[in-house]
Amino acid sequence: MTTTQKMQLAIKAGPQQVWAALTDGDLTPAYYIGFRAEFDLTAGAAYRYTAGGGDVITGTVLEVEPGRRLKTTFNGLWDPATAALPESTVTFSVFEPFMPMPGVTFLSCVHEGLPATEAAAHLEVGWVAILSGLKTILETGAPLSAYPGV
Repeated sequence: MTTTQKMQLAIKAGPQQVWAALTDGDLTPAYYIGFRAEFDLTAGAAYRYTAGGGDVITGTVLEVEPGRRLKTTFNGLWDPATAALPESTVTFSVFEPFMPMPGVTFLSCVHEGLPATEAAAHLEVGWVAILSGLKTILETGAPLSAYPGV
């Protein structure tokens, strides 16, 4: 049995700012638990997040619509329980709200193909912290929390 985690939020920022926050390795450590993204935004290319000199997430870029959609595989390596999970997929979608909300962008994160286990449930809590941090830094200019090495 697999589970899907889906989170959506509204961010007071433009779509380009949200996209840059998702994909720019100079920005990710401030909200992504200190992890630095290294992306080649080309379908089929490898990507990774690093911390402390090592890989903590690895995968392959599956689909890219620049500024709008990023789908990747996901392999978490930061602890044994997460590393034991099967490869899964994460899709980020950046879009404008259906109702008039000038200056607001919506962000959706869908994590699919996870087993219904405690380790997978912890990933959802991690996504809440990461996406809340992204929202906070874009809206206030300050990180939600201080991360080691950032």
